[in-house]
Amino acid sequence: MSKDSHAGKGYGCPSEVPPDHPDMLGEILKPAYREIRQEVSDEADDEENTEGRNWAILLTLFSFLLVQFAGIAMIIWAVFW
Repeated sequence: MSKDSHAGKGYGCPSEVPPDHPDMLGEILKPAYREIRQEVSDEADDEENTEGRNWAILLTLFSFLLVQFAGIAMIIWAVFW
């Protein structure tokens, strides 16, 4: 892209002043984690959510053990075959 591709489009002209938004910086810097926490706390009270979380934990543990047993079986197979 050449430096003249923006020529005549008004980019970087000192005569044009960007719009002044005094509250924009405060809006950008306002922390959003409070809003997210409130949304999560409303959903965390559901029993279905905790039940799903319990199943996810059990599935993770089962998958971990399955991988461990498969690794042990492969080592035994490699040594004694």
